[in-house]
Amino acid sequence: MTHSGFPTYDLTSPNTEEDIVPHTINLPDLMNQICELLQTSLNHLSMTVMQEKLLLKQRSSYYYTIVKDHLRPQEDQQESTSVSFVKSHLGSDRLQGVTRWASSQVMIFLTYLEMLLQKITINRQNLEAFIAKWQQVGVDVDEVVSAEQQLQQVQQHMTDFETRMARSIEPLTLNSLFLLQMRNSFLPRVQMLVVDRGPVMFHRDKLLISPNSVYLFWYIAGEQSEEPQCVFEVVVKTPSPHIQILREAVCLNYEYGVENLMPDTCYTFTISRVFSSTRVYQRWTDTLTLRTLSSGPFHG
Repeated sequence: MTHSGFPTYDLTSPNTEEDIVPHTINLPDLMNQICELLQTSLNHLSMTVMQEKLLLKQRSSYYYTIVKDHLRPQEDQQESTSVSFVKSHLGSDRLQGVTRWASSQVMIFLTYLEMLLQKITINRQNLEAFIAKWQQVGVDVDEVVSAEQQLQQVQQHMTDFETRMARSIEPLTLNSLFLLQMRNSFLPRVQMLVVDRGPVMFHRDKLLISPNSVYLFWYIAGEQSEEPQCVFEVVVKTPSPHIQILREAVCLNYEYGVENLMPDTCYTFTISRVFSSTRVYQRWTDTLTLRTLSSGPFHG
């Protein structure tokens, strides 16, 4: 923990090249391990899944919430409670500082996940090149030692990636670094946590378009069911070069009809959660550009 009260996180992988000591290597066994890994955990489908997981985290929005000692997190996540409680004990200036710090922690977390995936990709390419060379012209001792190191590294990187992905909130927990300095000792001790919420995305296969209207449908990516009490904002704009907001609507459900549009005209639509003062990080909003149908006779 730093002198400011904020914890420090070790973002380096536990194993590095310097940690690995060369030893007697069973070449056939090494080849089998590499080939099996390339055909399973490092095949094209597995790499695509990891990329999609990372993209989901990058597109998510992140919020702080307050958890008291006697409550579970899901029982105390109302925005008004979080804002008023923290602000009353911290003051506006310090709260803004904590919010900026939380935002930086999210960026560090996402950057680290991206770095891990890049390392996994590089290790995979190196192992594929090693197998190809072994099959074509053979390999020397140094190349075998390097391949074993690459194998150990990629296995560690994959474990680290999945572990961080599964408990992404844990590295962002503020309790260990920041306990509110309570003015009244009888108040319960609280934790300030950062939680992620999946990105809101348009259901592109459900769109209904006519000459004068567009019916939009959306969902929260990565969630099996609808998020309770979620409020969304739909914004309708004319496209560039002369962008103009035509309509803004607040929705409590997962669909919205935009009426009174012009035929054969392009419009841009965005969908997102309504602004929340507890939000500390959001860098992506789903955007859709559509052209309404012509008002002429329909041809099937």
